This record gives sequence, C-alpha cells and structure tokens, in this order.
Amino acid sequence: MKNKIDLIDKIDKKIAKLEDEIRQTPYHKGTEHHLGRLKAKIARLKEQEEKIKKAGGGFGFIPKKEGDATVVLIGPPSVGKSTLLNKLTQAHARVESWPFTTVKVIPGMMDYQGAKIQIFDLPGIITGAASGVGRGREILSATRSADLLIVMVDIQTRNKIEPIFAELKQVGVDLPTLTVVNKIDLLEENSFSSEKVFISAEKEIGLANLKKKIWEKLKLIRIYLKRKGDKPDFSSPLILKEGQEVKEVVRKIFPHDYEIKKILLWGHSALFPGQQVSLNHRLKDEDILSFDLIKTSLK
Repeated sequence: MKNKIDLIDKIDKKIAKLEDEIRQTPYHKGTEHHLGRLKAKIARLKEQEEKIKKAGGGFGFIPKKEGDATVVLIGPPSVGKSTLLNKLTQAHARVESWPFTTVKVIPGMMDYQGAKIQIFDLPGIITGAASGVGRGREILSATRSADLLIVMVDIQTRNKIEPIFAELKQVGVDLPTLTVVNKIDLLEENSFSSEKVFISAEKEIGLANLKKKIWEKLKLIRIYLKRKGDKPDFSSPLILKEGQEVKEVVRKIFPHDYEIKKILLWGHSALFPGQQVSLNHRLKDEDILSFDLIKTSLK
C-alpha cells in the first residue's frame, strides 16, 4: 500500500509541474502545439494514476478532483465532520453518535459565490496515523489532492490540533489549512481565539463565517463576461485563482479557431472603465472582460 501511495504522490507532483508550465506559457499560435503536448502528457499521467487507484487494495482514498477547488476535512473520529459536510453540501453522509462511522471518502459539492467547491470527508485519524495506525498513512496521503485542508476537532478534542499537524508534517503534507472547532453550543466560555473558526455544525452556528473563511483561504476570484453592446452576465462567473491572468480565461472558454482582436476590461484591476489589456494582465475579483474575436479558418 505504501508503494502505491508513494507512486501516486510522484504522479501528482509531475502533473502539478506540467500544469504550472502551462500557466507560465504565453498563449498564442506559436505555443499552441507545445501547450497541446503538455495537456496530452497530463492526460496520460491521470490515466496512469487512475489505473493504479483501481488496482486493488485500500478504501479508494485519492478521489477525483472536480469543481473549481477541493477542500478536505480531516480530524479525530466523531467530531462532526460528516454533519458539517451535510450542512455545507447536502451530501447526506451517514451520521452516528459512535466513532469510525465514516469508513471511506464521502464527497460533496458546496455552491458559494458562484464557485463549485468540492469537499471530502475523510475517515477519522488517531495517534500514530503517519506510521500507518488505523490506515492513517493512507488517509493522510489523500489530503495531497486538496487545495485547502480543514483540520477539524470539537471542544473535547482541541488538544489534538497540534498532534494532527505533526502527523501531516511527518508524511510531507504542506497545504493551506483552516482549523475548525465544532460543538461550541456545548461550550460555556464566550471568548474564542481568532486563529480558529468556532462552529456548531448541528446547530448551524458560524457556518456563514466558515464559508467566508474557506473562500478567503482558497484565494478564488470571480470573473464576469460581457458581450459587445450587452450588459455583463453576473449569473455565471468564471472562477480563477488569485493572481491569474487574462490568458487563463482564454484557455477556459475559447477554442483554437478564434483569434482575439481586442480585450476590454472593467473592474478593480482596470485603470479606467473599458481599458484595453493584454493576455498577461493580472485579474482581480469581480473584474469584467469583453473579447472582440475573429473566427479563423479550420485547418
């Protein structure tokens, strides 16, 4: 099992490196072939990874990423992770009052600010997880696919926060994290640390703030499109990562048989309304783009 996890980890790192190269490569006719080769390599690596996952053993931990971002819930058994997943995503995960109810990855999809945020509830981990206790190494390795890791405890297991981070460090997991303390409705004290997010999943206390914190930690931005002569379409934003450029929008929505004549911009990153910008312009949340296109002949 360890060899299987290590192999998948190596493939994930190769995919991440290729995806980074795609992001750094300017998009124009001279780079189309190169970008196509990079995407083909990623497709082959993902196919290889899928075969490894299906080759027996384990609980099917390393789930397929979908949506605009992926969040993983990890923590001790019976702290309310499944309840939280149900409240955030309507996933209908099984919830019981005894530990180890979750024995496999439970997926859900949270709609927030126009983004589809995939959330996975992992089985609870116990002391020694990084050494394989309770199949903990396999569980911890599943976090590598996430964009954000929520380390979740309750008011009775707050002393487990640092040990969980130590277990993650031991297996080389280094991701953006958010620490959540559940069941505050059972807590008598009223002062809470600003470094953690305090909630009651069952009573739905603090969930709006948690969603906001997830959005902020993921560093997602919304980009709206505007047809020439029309008003912007605010109903279906494109979701990008903070710091990404106009070329990322182009890669998402335009086929190769279109040539971009002009790009106009409105919003926080524009010097003035309707500013003409290049593909390398860095975007900000709620920017509005309009593209003037020329259809080229198909080869």
